[in-house]
Amino acid sequence: MLPWAITRADADARRVTEALRAAGVDAFALPCIERALLPVPRWRPEGHRVVVLTSPSAVDAVAAVLPSVRPDELAAIAPTTSRLLRERGGRPTVEGFGGVVALARAIEERLAHRGVSDPVFWYPTSDAGAASAEQQEAVQRLSALGPVTRSIVYQTRAPPALESQLKALPARFGAFFASPSAVSNFFAAQPRSPERVVCCGESTLTAARAFFPAAELADRARPLTEALSALEPRHA
Repeated sequence: MLPWAITRADADARRVTEALRAAGVDAFALPCIERALLPVPRWRPEGHRVVVLTSPSAVDAVAAVLPSVRPDELAAIAPTTSRLLRERGGRPTVEGFGGVVALARAIEERLAHRGVSDPVFWYPTSDAGAASAEQQEAVQRLSALGPVTRSIVYQTRAPPALESQLKALPARFGAFFASPSAVSNFFAAQPRSPERVVCCGESTLTAARAFFPAAELADRARPLTEALSALEPRHA
């Protein structure tokens, strides 16, 4: 059985690792990203307010202020971000599978169907996310409909201990990535190459294929433990 490195932030990596082990998958935590929440600015303009949420960390950052924003639409990438949004008490009115551009398209369809003529968009994101080509494309699509305010509500960085942890990797392993930042941090340290790379989200997949062309996309319609468990027969 191929062991899987779970590269999410520390608490998430350990939680997922425990769940995978309970499901019979050989996994170990290898946090490749740290997140630091930043102050959330006030946002409540006139118009049809649409909040665009494209990561669980963005939900964590803004969940407490959403009641004061009074959004007319809550748009979230499915299933992970939209699931967390529900857990935090929000109700997504728009869900998109396949990344931030797919979510932007779903928002376009929703607003056109409802005949909304005055949308305004709030896009809470990270420093790394704001610099990504995929997010730039999504913002361009939304900007054609109405003004878009992007707020950097969390920062990402590589954990200080990452390089030493990468030196201790086993000879054979697979790597699971859930963010482009984790991909960049992992490969920037020039670790031993994984035998297999699986990604959550189109933007993460694009980032991974720049380093590992055979990277695959996890089944986002399933919980992560099920998606990775389903891969195991290929390594039996």
